Amino acid sequence: MYGVSDPSMRFIKQIRKAPISTFLSSAQLPDDVISFGQGVPFFQPPKQVNLHIKKYVDSPRVFKYSEDEGFLQTRKIIAEKLRNENKIVADPQRNIIVTAGANQGFMNALLAITSIGDEILFFTPTYFNYIMAAQLAGCKPVLVDTDESYQPNIQRLKAALTDKTKAIVTISPNNPTGAVYPSSVLKEINELCRTSGCYHISDEVYEYFVFDDARHVSSAYFDSSLDHTISLFSCSKAFAMSGYRIGFMVIPEAIYDDVLKVQDTIGICAPSYSQLASQEAWMLGGRYTKSHLKELDELRRYCYTRLSCLSFLDVTKTMGAYYFFIKVASQTSFYDIALMLAEKYGVIVLPGELFDAPYPSFRISYGTLPLPDLKEGLNRLEQGLNEILG
Repeated sequence: MYGVSDPSMRFIKQIRKAPISTFLSSAQLPDDVISFGQGVPFFQPPKQVNLHIKKYVDSPRVFKYSEDEGFLQTRKIIAEKLRNENKIVADPQRNIIVTAGANQGFMNALLAITSIGDEILFFTPTYFNYIMAAQLAGCKPVLVDTDESYQPNIQRLKAALTDKTKAIVTISPNNPTGAVYPSSVLKEINELCRTSGCYHISDEVYEYFVFDDARHVSSAYFDSSLDHTISLFSCSKAFAMSGYRIGFMVIPEAIYDDVLKVQDTIGICAPSYSQLASQEAWMLGGRYTKSHLKELDELRRYCYTRLSCLSFLDVTKTMGAYYFFIKVASQTSFYDIALMLAEKYGVIVLPGELFDAPYPSFRISYGTLPLPDLKEGLNRLEQGLNEILG
């Protein structure tokens, strides 16, 4: 007999709902709420991008499919960016695939390299969308704790490896913690992947957002033959183009055809309009983001100074992205506290539970707001935390 199976037994039901939207929809938000939640930068896309794309408004290139892997010209520009900025030599026809953002790139990679039951290693606190992707692919996410500064612990990582491990995921600069992994650590992880026969999936979406003496190094730099490293990049943060949904992945040639099978099934190709816009962005490269780093660093320093003065918070001054991940001296879950902060005090922070943190904590995105709004948001946050926890 044919029919609809019990909905509670469906595979998708075992995966949590979209964490941020679920959290926000459960709160009664005031009209003047200030959000430190979503990770988008305060600045606008480069003017050059908007001027560039206007040339194609009436062109068939905009409203037709590109090749599954993206326009060849887009891939050639990306290859030049990789060579100049990341010291990665990638063949635009066998190593680069343009995607609808880094999240699609991650899903492409998992479906191409894994079988049901494989294990994917993640560092905590996690980027929850990647955990959800692993579960959608039928894999088991294995969580590996970082140290007190949110840096990977190699011994813990080695202990988590099994014969089912298919990939180790690094995100540097990190979302949600802002940590930047030293090149020596990335090199060690990359070598561990090589010797263990698994892939190193390297998220480099925040590559330009580094402060103080931190330096971003691409993991694929240590894999010159591109045998076992999968690197993910995006225009969403660096160029404030999140609505364009455009990024790319750099992959071993051995899995190129398999990734294209996934790409063709999920989305066929990245949006043609967005690909053309991204060409100008990638030619600008890090210059555009770096023109905003001084202002971002002022926000970062101000935010750190304010929050580190609160005795019940443990704030690590990380040097990347535009996040602080803050531990809270509390015996209870921070989820309910975060709801109270949003509803009663009009300020949104994201509870650490959303990022698989095993301790009361929250993420704050300080790069979202101009300084006056940042100050007002921190005033509300400080008042709320003092009254709730003080």
